[in-house]
Amino acid sequence: MKKILGAALAASLLFCQSVFADQPTTVLTEIRGGKQNTMEVPFIDGANDEVFQQSANHVLKSAAEHVADKVGKQGRVTYEVTLNRPSLVSVLLKGSNGNRSYYRAVNIDLTSGREFSLDDFFFGGEEREKLLGKNPGSVLFTEEGVAFAEKEGAAFERKVSYQELLPLARIGDIGRLLTVWKLTEKSDGKTLAVKQGDLFAFKLGANPSTGFQWIHTVTGGAEKGLIKTGSSFVIQHTQQAQVGTPGTEFQFYAAQAPGTYKLNLTYQRPWEKGKGIRECNVTIIVE
Repeated sequence: MKKILGAALAASLLFCQSVFADQPTTVLTEIRGGKQNTMEVPFIDGANDEVFQQSANHVLKSAAEHVADKVGKQGRVTYEVTLNRPSLVSVLLKGSNGNRSYYRAVNIDLTSGREFSLDDFFFGGEEREKLLGKNPGSVLFTEEGVAFAEKEGAAFERKVSYQELLPLARIGDIGRLLTVWKLTEKSDGKTLAVKQGDLFAFKLGANPSTGFQWIHTVTGGAEKGLIKTGSSFVIQHTQQAQVGTPGTEFQFYAAQAPGTYKLNLTYQRPWEKGKGIRECNVTIIVE
């Protein structure tokens, strides 16, 4: 009987873990203040790490108090959740006092309890500078893209979509921010429908030491409407990283413009003519 109860308890714990895995972050509202001012303070609960959750809530509370100070500790502080992911939350705080308004963005990473920035998900350099300018100012992450305030306390009116930023994405981290559809060689001969701005990634068995590579070609649709944004090769941690050890290659693609595309992946030695020893063909419909 004890064994049965133990098994049932273990099963229930596994079920709970699966239910709470990869769920949006819970954001509650804590009302603070007095007669002259009221603050609606965002409060995070149910995070995987209570220490980081406590740190995140401290950042949010301090930011709300800062906004209240900026409008003379009178009036009202409200907020809006602009991005909600399992480990990332962005809120826009607004202080109002008569004709006075003050805005502040807070982008919280629940894997650290601290604020995150553009640099965590997008490379810098000349390309980003061309798109955003040298000093883009305060940044607010939203569901569709990033918004900017031209000066401290101003409204976040200038917006840049994630679609425009995709070529600058840090491939290893961008999956926390954006949806990444996962595919393998079993997708051969099939069709994937995605939305403009989506990312998808192929998980492919590979062994670069043999000279074989996964080579891609894209036909159809708009020019550069479907682009490869990066790739990486990894070896399972249970294996020793020796020369010749097979592993897994991840190839990331961005759907930048509507259309129907034919994506061909072939595993071959680049200097050899003819077809590769493995092949995968997928139709990508970008809506």
